Amino acid sequence: MLRIFFTELKKLIRINRLPLVILLAVAVRAVLCILPSVHEHPYSDEVYKSCTAQLEGRLTAEKTEYLNSRLAEIDRLIAAYDEMQQRYTAGEVTLDEYSAYTERHGKAKAEESTVRYLCRKCKALDGCTDFDKQIFCDTAWSDLFEDNGFDCVMLIALLCIAVPAFDNEYSSGSFKQLLTSKRGKAQLAVSKLAAVWVTVLVLSCLMNAVRLGIFAYHNGLTYSDMPVGNILLTDGFGDTSLIGYYLKDTIIKSLIWAMYACLFSLIAVLFKNVAFAVLAGFIIGITPPMISSGAGGENAVYFISGLQLAKMYAASVELWLLAGIILLKGVLFSAAASKVWSKKA
Repeated sequence: MLRIFFTELKKLIRINRLPLVILLAVAVRAVLCILPSVHEHPYSDEVYKSCTAQLEGRLTAEKTEYLNSRLAEIDRLIAAYDEMQQRYTAGEVTLDEYSAYTERHGKAKAEESTVRYLCRKCKALDGCTDFDKQIFCDTAWSDLFEDNGFDCVMLIALLCIAVPAFDNEYSSGSFKQLLTSKRGKAQLAVSKLAAVWVTVLVLSCLMNAVRLGIFAYHNGLTYSDMPVGNILLTDGFGDTSLIGYYLKDTIIKSLIWAMYACLFSLIAVLFKNVAFAVLAGFIIGITPPMISSGAGGENAVYFISGLQLAKMYAASVELWLLAGIILLKGVLFSAAASKVWSKKA
């Protein structure tokens, strides 16, 4: 059985040009990660970096009070603008006083959105209890998580790996001869599925490693040990660190892609045609992530695992249960593919 597995793996490498598929997928992923992306933040990046550097460390009542006081001062300065203009025009305020005010007003306008955001963030963190609450510049990590959604490049690479693995025998005309051979039925199907499953699992992990590697090159891994709840502003993750959260999400996504590999293999066996199998697989692959999870709640990911490909995992998702369901679905798809392969003429 192990010998058949390695034989099928070699066929994927030589006949299906697996190294080329992997190289192209990784290269495209790297280019997309390197290209500059625009992220809209509810604050000024420059001011946020300055404020978090000033307040960096454990969140305390004193820091929260300071931010609230600063926000109240900002609101007063902005609200007094019209009145100060009128008083200056009326000669009630000297030029020096008006110049000092406009300088403070300009600074207040520049800081307003950032301080307001930090006040909201501190208020949200005050309600959290299961992790160490910290203030730090989390912009880069937030952007990384935001970008780690559905990967169309991975879907296309997956289709290029899974569909031809079974189609080669149909296109070459050797399918019927294989079925009459000693190991041409279930064992061969299982070996093919295992080769595809392992390949896709490794490729998915590699794609996420490339994303993290390029992120680390540009931003370093500063604050990677901070609890992820400081960014997500919610309980439920405990002491899971930023890097731990990313790695767990990588594992979940890799399992889902491997499950899809089994599903696409089944489709290939059913259609016995590359074009139809690729089209059907692509539609099935992109549909679940396009479904809003709001319709069925976070627990919908337990039943339509593809939803988890469109975002990072949520606190309400029990990873062991989700992983178990993904693996079960993969086994069912594999069993169906093996059954159809052994009987379909």
